[in-house]
Amino acid sequence: MEPDKIQGISERDQLWASLRGLKEEIASLAEGALDGSPRQHQLIILLAHIVAAEMSFRAKDAEAL
Repeated sequence: MEPDKIQGISERDQLWASLRGLKEEIASLAEGALDGSPRQHQLIILLAHIVAAEMSFRAKDAEAL
């Protein structure tokens, strides 16, 4: 496996692991508990960035096949 790909996978795994600390807040959002707070706004933006990055990663991975 190429070193760049290994590093990318490692960074991706670290990103997902870092979300463990936000698990309760993410679960609340998933249940629809929206309060419009600045904290929730930041979390929603963060999750959108992560989903977009994951989608890009998967698209690149699919192209490599």
